[in-house]
Amino acid sequence: MPTHEIELLFQQLGSTHIWGILVKMLIRILLSGIVGIGALTRPVSAQDVQMGYIVAQHSCSSCHEIEKGSFRSDVRPSFATIASRPNTTMMSLEILLTNPHYRMPDYLTRQEIADVSAYILSLK
Repeated sequence: MPTHEIELLFQQLGSTHIWGILVKMLIRILLSGIVGIGALTRPVSAQDVQMGYIVAQHSCSSCHEIEKGSFRSDVRPSFATIASRPNTTMMSLEILLTNPHYRMPDYLTRQEIADVSAYILSLK
């Protein structure tokens, strides 16, 4: 509810009426709670490279080499190799990770997919 609508509601309720005072207090408490929750939650669209690395360690490292400069021939393409491909973009990675491939976990959240994608791109 926009601020000007809240102020209008306050004016309509009147400050001398006990119910008006109680409603004003309740609205202020609810709004402060919403603002507080918003400050504590992480935006879904933000990508976190460091969190992407942690997710990759847990969910991807059994098949992929996830660190730049390391290479084991017994694993699938390394994240550095994937990152160095000219057609690798945030969108292409998110599509790939949203549609799991062989032995890839299908339980990553949208945020984890965004974070892992950001981590892979950081290896360019």
